[in-house]
Amino acid sequence: MKNAEEFLAELAMKSGADLGIEPNPHSAFGESDSLSSEVKNTAELAKKIEAKAVALLAMREHGAKELKQKLLTKFPETSELLAEYAEQPGLVKLLVTDVLTLCQENNWQSDERYIEQAVRNYVDKGHGPQKIRQKLQQNCHDSGQISAALDWDESDWVELAQDALYKKYGSCKKPAEQKEQARCMRFLQSRGFSQSTIWKSFR
Repeated sequence: MKNAEEFLAELAMKSGADLGIEPNPHSAFGESDSLSSEVKNTAELAKKIEAKAVALLAMREHGAKELKQKLLTKFPETSELLAEYAEQPGLVKLLVTDVLTLCQENNWQSDERYIEQAVRNYVDKGHGPQKIRQKLQQNCHDSGQISAALDWDESDWVELAQDALYKKYGSCKKPAEQKEQARCMRFLQSRGFSQSTIWKSFR
C-alpha cells in the first residue's frame, strides 16, 4: 500500500485523461488548449478532490460510504462551482465516484480494512454487536462483510457484556433489587447487546 506522500506525488503528475475524465464536448477549450482565466479544467477539481481523499485516508481508515459523503460535503456542487468549471449538474458526484474508485483500485481505501479496524475499536469500548452493526452500516455498503466481522460465538459477546458491567458497576452479579437489575439491563441495551446476551451476562 502506498503512503499519502507517494499518492500525492503521483497525483501531481496525473492529467484528466489519467483519471478517466473525458473532455467536455461543449467546453470552450480542447484537451490541449490553454486554460482561460474564466473557465478552469475539470481535472483541477478532480485533483483537489483526490488530495482531500488522501488527507482523510492518511488520518485513518474510512468506509467507502463515509469517505464519499465527506467528499461531497467538502465540495458542495453549487451553481457558482458549475459556472466556474463550465459544467452541468452532476459533476462533483461523478468526480467523487471516480476518485473513490481510484482509491479502491489502488488499495488506498478498503471497506474490509475499515470494518476490521472499526470492530476492534468498538469492542475495546465495550460495544455490542447491534450497536457496532448500526455504526458500520452508516459508513459501509457491504452488509455481508459487516455480518462476517460480527459473527462471534455468543459466549464471546457474553464475556464482553460482563466486562462492560464490571467496568460500570464493579460487579457482574445479578442485582437483588428489580430496579437495579433494570438499570443494568438498560445500560447493556444502550451498548448494543441483545436480550439473550444480557440475561447470560449476569452471574
